[in-house]
Amino acid sequence: MRTLIIVARDSMLSDLETLLQSSGVKAYTILNNVLGMGVAGRVFGTFLNPDTNTIIFAVLPPDQAEKAVSVLQTLHATRKASSHDNPVPLKVFSFPSEEHV
Repeated sequence: MRTLIIVARDSMLSDLETLLQSSGVKAYTILNNVLGMGVAGRVFGTFLNPDTNTIIFAVLPPDQAEKAVSVLQTLHATRKASSHDNPVPLKVFSFPSEEHV
């Protein structure tokens, strides 16, 4: 199994869920209103700076994880091309995992 961790702006959540579902991902966990600092800048979640992030966790068989990563890489490339090389607030990480219960 592989665990995917997807970190993105909350505004991208609908697109991400659509892409994951079209890739056959049926189960995942979403954490909303995540704050922090990354390549696209600081996320404050305040009145003056209302952006927040979302984190999606998914544990998938290796072939399904590869398919999901490929689709997410395409989304990232598309957004990067249209953003005039500004950082895209989307990161995808994966690592091996085992289910114990």
